[in-house]
Amino acid sequence: MENRFFSIEEVITDKPLTATKYLLYQNERTNAVVWYVPVGEEVPAHYHPETDDVWIIVSGEGDYYLGNNKTVHISEGMVIPAEKNEIHGIRATGTKALVFAAVSAPMPVEMIKE
Repeated sequence: MENRFFSIEEVITDKPLTATKYLLYQNERTNAVVWYVPVGEEVPAHYHPETDDVWIIVSGEGDYYLGNNKTVHISEGMVIPAEKNEIHGIRATGTKALVFAAVSAPMPVEMIKE
């Protein structure tokens, strides 16, 4: 892998008004991205039929979707794994944008909205 070290500040160079995904790396087995989610915006509830998805909350807070209209409040420093077929998504709350890293495997990642 050409680059193995990433700085969140260098990855997110703008402050978009909607939830935006930035690709860090991808290969035939796995991928890693960083999400920037402004307050009030969301990554919709969804699942991956063959892929696990691990989220690491870098900054901000939000309401994490569990499916069946259930949510859990999450915040900076939390690590949240979702196994294949588990509903997940998030709405950013609080006073600053939600930023999280996500690592998914195995590839390819298919996203099905709830």
